Amino acid sequence: MCGRAYALFTEADLATRYLQGRPTTLGELTPTANLAPTQRTPVVREVDGVRELTRLRWGLVPSWAKELKIGASMINARAETVAEKPSFRAAFRQRRCIVPLSGFIEFQRDGTRKRPFAIARADRAILSVAGLWERWVDPAGGEVETFAVITTEANRFMAPIHDRMPVILEPGDEDTWLRADTESAALHALLAPCAEGRLTAHEISPLINSPRNDAPELLAPVGDARA
Repeated sequence: MCGRAYALFTEADLATRYLQGRPTTLGELTPTANLAPTQRTPVVREVDGVRELTRLRWGLVPSWAKELKIGASMINARAETVAEKPSFRAAFRQRRCIVPLSGFIEFQRDGTRKRPFAIARADRAILSVAGLWERWVDPAGGEVETFAVITTEANRFMAPIHDRMPVILEPGDEDTWLRADTESAALHALLAPCAEGRLTAHEISPLINSPRNDAPELLAPVGDARA
């Protein structure tokens, strides 16, 4: 499960990385060291063949859901079942997105303790995490757009920390993931653990457990780093 992340980039960083420098409508971004479910964060999606950046709420709410709160339990979609599970299959076919992250946070079980680790690309580039998005209409007619992160089994690097990890796309695979006409087999081929040597990790403060805490100091190493 991936239930925490951090996003320390600017609007200009995202425009350069995903839109070839085209302007966005995001406005100024507030860096967060403790991104949690139900919060809004930028995602990249393709609309009528054109990439756009927009902010969506973390926790996918299917179009048929009766209440918004169901999204809090659907922050992740498992790669192994995403194409069949009723909550995610329509979005997998038609509404795929990329969730840009500076890194994600995973918790290692150590007896009764859970030790948090911050995981990022070794080259410190923005992580492109595979996601799905949905549009939900509330009873009053208002629209809410939400997303989920797709997870897969851990690679050898991640396995000592947790048995799951987000699906991390390489830059050359991003268009394949976003294009509406990509065949199912090509999509499934991307739902794999990232290559070894791509990530680094270090233990961080347990204060990250509370979404009320959000300061850069939360991401400072408190133990040995892994690479």
